[in-house]
Amino acid sequence: MPRPRTRALAALEPEPAKLDGVGTYEERKKVEATARGIAAIAPYTPRSPASTELAKERDSAQESASQTDSTPVKSGGATDLGIDKLTRAHVETLLAEEIHARRSKSADLVESLFGSLVDVDDAPAILHEFLAMSVLSVQKEINGELKDVMKKDHKAACADAAIQAHETVTPSKPSPADPYRWKWGLAVEASETAAALFLNVVAIAAHAAAIRTGQAQDHPLPSLRFVTLPNPQRAVPLSNEAAAQDCRPDIMAFDCSAFCEAPTVNATANRFLLEDSPFEYIRKKLPTILSFTPAHRSAHGPAILAFEEWFEEQERLNYLDMSRFCWPEVQLTVEAKLSDLNNAILQELVYMRQQRRTQPWMRLIVGIVMTTKIIGVLRADTLGIEQCTFSRDCSRGVLDSVRICLGLVRSNCLQRGQHEAFELSDTKTLAPPHLKSKPQRSKTPPSKTAVHSDLHVFAADDPVVEYTHRTVRFIRLRGDRIHYSHDSTKPDVTYYVHHLVQDNGSLVGRCPRIFCVSREMESEGAVRRFVGPYALKVYYADHASECYRDDLISVARNAQVKNVLLPTWEWHYGDALSMRGFPLDVVKKYTDAQAAAVVPSVVSNREEIFAQSDLKRLLVQCSGHDEFGKAFIDFAEGIASLAEKDLVHRDLSIGNVLLSQDTPCSSAFLSDAAASAEALIGTPVTFTQRALEQRTGGLIHDMDMAGRVHRLPEKAPTDPKSNANLLAMLINTPGQPERPAQPVGPQKGFRTGTPPFMAVGLLVDGPPHLVVYDLHSLLFVMALFFWSHPTFLSDVSFPQSVPARSRTWPREVLRWANRPVDFSLAELGVLKRGFFSKPQTLQETFQRTLGGDLWTENPAYLGLFWALYAALWAPSAQTSGWLDRLDVTPAAVQAALTAKYLQSAHKN
Repeated sequence: MPRPRTRALAALEPEPAKLDGVGTYEERKKVEATARGIAAIAPYTPRSPASTELAKERDSAQESASQTDSTPVKSGGATDLGIDKLTRAHVETLLAEEIHARRSKSADLVESLFGSLVDVDDAPAILHEFLAMSVLSVQKEINGELKDVMKKDHKAACADAAIQAHETVTPSKPSPADPYRWKWGLAVEASETAAALFLNVVAIAAHAAAIRTGQAQDHPLPSLRFVTLPNPQRAVPLSNEAAAQDCRPDIMAFDCSAFCEAPTVNATANRFLLEDSPFEYIRKKLPTILSFTPAHRSAHGPAILAFEEWFEEQERLNYLDMSRFCWPEVQLTVEAKLSDLNNAILQELVYMRQQRRTQPWMRLIVGIVMTTKIIGVLRADTLGIEQCTFSRDCSRGVLDSVRICLGLVRSNCLQRGQHEAFELSDTKTLAPPHLKSKPQRSKTPPSKTAVHSDLHVFAADDPVVEYTHRTVRFIRLRGDRIHYSHDSTKPDVTYYVHHLVQDNGSLVGRCPRIFCVSREMESEGAVRRFVGPYALKVYYADHASECYRDDLISVARNAQVKNVLLPTWEWHYGDALSMRGFPLDVVKKYTDAQAAAVVPSVVSNREEIFAQSDLKRLLVQCSGHDEFGKAFIDFAEGIASLAEKDLVHRDLSIGNVLLSQDTPCSSAFLSDAAASAEALIGTPVTFTQRALEQRTGGLIHDMDMAGRVHRLPEKAPTDPKSNANLLAMLINTPGQPERPAQPVGPQKGFRTGTPPFMAVGLLVDGPPHLVVYDLHSLLFVMALFFWSHPTFLSDVSFPQSVPARSRTWPREVLRWANRPVDFSLAELGVLKRGFFSKPQTLQETFQRTLGGDLWTENPAYLGLFWALYAALWAPSAQTSGWLDRLDVTPAAVQAALTAKYLQSAHKN
């Protein structure tokens, strides 16, 4: 029976719907089509409705999962779709929807990634050596029959492979006919063990062949090894979220430094013996790889000697140091399948996403997929996913297999996607609590109904107490990249990174990450000085957006808006280039006759930005009701201050509101940072705190999605009665609601915001984004904050620690707060309006779901909510429920909150 598998819930989390654009749906689609180079194709219809090809991908994933024991993945937080146990089928189906329109087919992807490491014109010489080593054999089709190619014709066959690789492949111009058929001299089965062995042996053999041909002198020795480990149920530690602990790749590549010899009596026992050693395989099965003639040694003696010493050393290092077996140390992931390439790609994208999220220093992620007959490479960055696959027995596939394997082990971290501004160093992290103690091994494997905690019994026999892994310690930003600075002489700026505060990264998209940092100032003699803490946000902005195009952040800064935290420094690192290939959803949709009309993607609409601002406390770190009430009054004042300058935030959420009052750093925090930095730098270091702000209240921040205020003629909002039948159907559907047969009103334009916090009117009626919608978002920020935490975490030391992850929202909240992939935002708006239209039911929900929490024990907190509710909602004249209002001003909301706040303060 197939072994149970676990998969990452992380793949289920689509990026919040932060979509900015022109007025109507049709206009936006036309703009997107033009950007992607497909506007001339009249019959093409975008994702809605989903294409047949996508349905096939979903069916493939579901069928594969149904035939395999799928360990359910227990979801957490806002990712819960109302399904208690999510299996691999759910993960892969929803991932297919998430990334479907963001994939492109790039025939030249291997050249793009590895061209500088393994030149296509040098690869034929390596193939020729492979034939001499018996790593490969080749046949040619003559008169319809395959015959062995004679030795004298080997060079011609290898040269033909290079010609094939040079050919430009497009939808209208497929690969030219290939008369050759190649056969590998080692196993090509798609099992994890065989796939890892293939990658290792081909890489080592290619390096040895490059030495023979004189191509290795300018390249380092192989730096990566591919491994597969037993106990597939064992979680890969140090993931970014609990649910992702179940994300276990088939094959992983680690740096060669992660391997060690057999443990001695005094050495740590956290070492795992690796079976199927590629070095042992080469000695026994392919010894010709290690055979160098006197002529070779005469011409390339030093390179041969270095390779032989490296090979012997690696042969001894047949154990993996399990303290390095964690997500931040994984250099690359590989997925192997018997024949289902689509499923392999979807699963590999899950692993690539997890690597991106646990390694915030990565600019892009590379992954490999393999089947018995095919090898493929994937590349993902902020704009999308490129993929390229080849048959392993054709000329181009053989040549590019060599380039992929050798290119990977020759590449360094920067060439595999690490950002040039990030400087990494090793650190140590304690193991997750459930892995610290040795568990009792279960006699039976987990069942299909096992929950996440049941998997802990499969932890290692010798659990690791402390993991060693890479982390960011310094970020160095170029002076000539400062926003609106044309002075190339400006000095670079160095930040010391204390820790990662927030990571909303994903496989593609804006990928925002926030670091707690201290900035280096002018040195005092031999002592280097750092001042902080600051928040350094790294993200990819859409430079077609209104905020970016009109530089609305600078507008707000020059206008000195109140209660809005704006960046004090910005660095723009240039456009992110991607999507060079042909749109995959377009390529699959057209027949051969239409293929000539498909042109390459030319998408380049992301700007990489680093932004520094003061590091502030989160809302959950409030000291009590006094600060909480003042914070929400200030949030409303911030909305009013922006509106006075014709600006609207458009993305208010729990993550985008902060507390204005600073907390002094402890002396221990500053001294520990100085000791750590001094150990890395090697010179004396001091850390001091920046100027503190003591005013109590709140701040709005993250203006990346801001826009201009749009004023429309007055109109009545959509009455909930008009959608009564739809609402009844949605609410009465057990489990996850189903999409209605008819759409909910006109689907005009694209909404901007994060769905759980978006105003009902915006969800149902669409853009433009009115000022009152930001006020409604405040109501949802407060309500969802109550459901996220049972109390404040004011005892969490600042800025040393990051508050714990929020709790899961109640099921009745998730019905409207979490968007299934197939659901429209308008449909969520209908559900949301129905939920908030009945104050009595809402009050009962608070009492039932928040019982024992601070918010119900102290009625002043819910009192603030009801004051805000009464200002924003009013009884409907047509129904017995309440209706969200559009005629509310920021001043009215400020007044309502202030009155309730003063009333509560007077009682206390």
